[in-house]
Amino acid sequence: MEFNLLLWITAFLPIIILLFLMSYIKMSSRKAAFISLGITILLSVFIYQFQFNYLWIAVQKGIALSLYVILIIVGAVFLYNIVDIAGGFNSIKDFMKNIDGDRAIQFILLSWAFSGFIQGVTGFGVPIAIVGALLIGTGYKPLKSITAVLIGHSWAISFGSMGSSFFALQLVTELEPIKLGITLALFFYIPIIATGIAVAHIYGGLKAVKNNLLYIFPISLLIGTAQLAAAAGGFAHIGALMGGIVGTVSLLLVLFKKTNLTFKDIKKIKTDHMPIGKALLPYAVLIGSVLLFQIPLIKSFLPQLQIDFSFPGFTTNLGYQVSPEQSYSPIKLFSHPIFFLGLSSLIGLYIYFKNKYLSFKKFKKVITNTYNKAKSSVSTVLILMIMALIMNNSGMIYIFAKGMANFSGKIFPLFSPFIGILGAFLTGSNTSSNVLFGAFQLNTAGLLDLSPVMISSTQSLGGSLGSAIAPAKILLGTSVVGILNKEGEIIKRCIGYTLSIGLIVGLVSLIIHFIYF
Repeated sequence: MEFNLLLWITAFLPIIILLFLMSYIKMSSRKAAFISLGITILLSVFIYQFQFNYLWIAVQKGIALSLYVILIIVGAVFLYNIVDIAGGFNSIKDFMKNIDGDRAIQFILLSWAFSGFIQGVTGFGVPIAIVGALLIGTGYKPLKSITAVLIGHSWAISFGSMGSSFFALQLVTELEPIKLGITLALFFYIPIIATGIAVAHIYGGLKAVKNNLLYIFPISLLIGTAQLAAAAGGFAHIGALMGGIVGTVSLLLVLFKKTNLTFKDIKKIKTDHMPIGKALLPYAVLIGSVLLFQIPLIKSFLPQLQIDFSFPGFTTNLGYQVSPEQSYSPIKLFSHPIFFLGLSSLIGLYIYFKNKYLSFKKFKKVITNTYNKAKSSVSTVLILMIMALIMNNSGMIYIFAKGMANFSGKIFPLFSPFIGILGAFLTGSNTSSNVLFGAFQLNTAGLLDLSPVMISSTQSLGGSLGSAIAPAKILLGTSVVGILNKEGEIIKRCIGYTLSIGLIVGLVSLIIHFIYF
């Protein structure tokens, strides 16, 4: 596919329009996405000469891909409403208030370390749903909470979700996994420290950063080292999980020390609603079931049922080739997050009904609230996914990335993380970003005589950071906690942190390339 200036300018026009409508016009995400989709279709047909039959294939791919995310949104919102209407979050709020420790440490613990742990075992937006709701339930402001979790958990995405993003990158680049894992983990020391500082800044500005840096910096090193050890040992799939555990335990010890409470004192804390154990039970089941079903012996007993789709390959009139898909966006019914969310919801319902925290009248409210909170998010995610697939299959994303490579030349390492950020922004997924741009970044590295391992690493790192500004993930957070139509404001709050950290990573990569390559 040949490159020209008109194609390059029109390639990123839908993205600019989407950001402008959401961030500055403050248009609802659904309306902004719909307008951006319409512009994408017009550009793809009239500028990129995208045939209508191929356009229809791209639309179907978008619908198939959105199903994966939509199931998570509905499942997460349903679980949240079960716990919330039963009174669970009121109990968690009472518990955290009774600890009455350092509120900044609590905030950093939940939005940075604990959210990283959740990302390690589940991912796919679940940390936003769980920790965002938990922060708001314990008295923190909604916008501040969702912003902090989005930024705070972004360090854990490449090695999170049991390594799905990392292995996607390794498969499309065919790089040696240990070497790739070590390089990626070394680079991740930067965003681990930076996201910890960012979360403190979100909480209380420079004063909070200054007061908590003595905890953030050493704990960042512990988290990064745990992640590096997992990657070096060939266990990249538990890197974020190990880092999240280390970070969570370390900050809990700091919090307990500041309160002068013993574990015996903590066990005696009373709440006005239900015991803290029952309040957290559905989420404990969620985490425990994910870990349990990773055991090979147990995993082997599960039926290997999945929903997938197949699509033909084609070549557009401008010569952009799209490969055929035999199993596109497969949903494995017993390993997709909806299975674990559903299991947690059923057990939560049983316990809450049994202990009279829920009634049939309250359960009806659970259903109603779930529908009201999820409907807007579901339609917006569907529109965004269709838009992303049209841009990808028409060649718009390829042209945009190629233009950046042509423009940058030997300073391409500086821009590499931003391509990863772009991919995650469009799809809401670091895995998808790696699939979209992994091979492109590898080829560009070869053409410019750059390190393929380093460029591939900064691609995935950028995708990890970019997840924090992905409308699909932001929608998950806003829909779960009921602050709809605030997506544009959240993007504005997050984007500075995301781009700044991406720039630091790019500069470090550029310096290393100048010195060693």
